[in-house]
Amino acid sequence: MADMIAKHIPVLETVLKQSAERHEQLLTLMKRQRECLRLADHHGVSECSRLENTVVQAIGDLEKRRLELVAQLTRAVDPSATQPMRMRDLAERLPEPARGRLLVLREQLRERIMAVKEQSSVTRRATEALLHHMQGLVQTLGNAGRAAGYAPANQPQPTITQTLGTLRVTA
Repeated sequence: MADMIAKHIPVLETVLKQSAERHEQLLTLMKRQRECLRLADHHGVSECSRLENTVVQAIGDLEKRRLELVAQLTRAVDPSATQPMRMRDLAERLPEPARGRLLVLREQLRERIMAVKEQSSVTRRATEALLHHMQGLVQTLGNAGRAAGYAPANQPQPTITQTLGTLRVTA
């Protein structure tokens, strides 16, 4: 049992460090994507999205590995356990210095996950605002086109009493 614990702890530490690094990469990409959105750089947004997808897949693979290691360590610490322990509970049952290292790594990972969550929320709000703005522009242009007599065939033509207004679009 002690051999299994000694064997898996360094691997778990490595997985936690790598996961924290990937979350940091994701955070950097999300900030870059938000800047591309601000600059209306659609190629940059696409590239950031592609890179984010790669990092998210790597995070998913690391999370699978972490869950496997936690399950194995749970069996080593408590053979009668019916399900894997939570990371904090598991770390608390391990001997020092592994306990301290795992708790620190766990907290660092949690901080990065929370930062990614916050940045994701900011990016989502920025994207929604941009989408709302674009929908308003399309609606305004459509209304201007109908007023000028350029309505699609399936829509009624404007009456003679409608006047042609001016449309000023600025970026």
